[in-house]
Amino acid sequence: MKTILVPYDFSDCATDALRVAAKLARLSGASIHIVHVYEQMTDFHTENQRLRDEIEAKLDQVPKLPFLEGIELRKFMLRQMVITDMFRNEHLAEVDLVVMGSHGARGIRGLVGSNTQRIVRIAPMPVLVIKHPIGDFAVSDVVYASTFSEADNAKFEAFLPLLKLFDPRIHLLKVNTPKNFERSEDSTRAMDLFLQRHEITKYTATIYNDLSIEEGILNFSRGIDTDLIAMATHGRTGFFHVVNGSLTEDIVNHTSFPVLSIKL
Repeated sequence: MKTILVPYDFSDCATDALRVAAKLARLSGASIHIVHVYEQMTDFHTENQRLRDEIEAKLDQVPKLPFLEGIELRKFMLRQMVITDMFRNEHLAEVDLVVMGSHGARGIRGLVGSNTQRIVRIAPMPVLVIKHPIGDFAVSDVVYASTFSEADNAKFEAFLPLLKLFDPRIHLLKVNTPKNFERSEDSTRAMDLFLQRHEITKYTATIYNDLSIEEGILNFSRGIDTDLIAMATHGRTGFFHVVNGSLTEDIVNHTSFPVLSIKL
């Protein structure tokens, strides 16, 4: 892990994400790219220069945050873009991890908010969503929720640079629901194939029954008081899409677990 990207809108939650990114950067030796996306007035508007100057002045203060001391930083101002367009920037498209807050004053809203959802869905690299202030980010237990398909198994490799920083116990989780039922024998076989592919020594394996995949993931995670939920997203049919239902939206918005995801 060489480069960490933090979308930054100067809000408290963005600073929470930046603090976590700083911990990861210290452990890995990575640099941090801070990006601020803004909309300027129409071209030639007299307020444009003042707006840019104000943003630049604020960005100049960011490296002075005590937890960033000694960390290599790069700052980017991207204008006239929606936040998901930032991956068009050739420098930002090559980062190894995105760390972002879950609800900012501008642009970065709750976990099921449109911008966070879009970034989780389209980012070509893993995305770590931070839900609340964390003084010293550490990971002892990770819930890896998966179907344990071949695609999921392959994408797990993308999580390893972060997970290896902490050497956590990984709780393999397959959620069975009435609508998506799978025999325990088949789920167990899929988990065994996953374990054969990845050298994991500290793990548990659980087949968990619940009314929905979302509730199963969150209920299991609460039960073990995990430090992190990790999972691959399945585009428009995956977890981060279907949580827009009122019940599951409420569950996700009230959980404090950080979530690490990557798109399939």
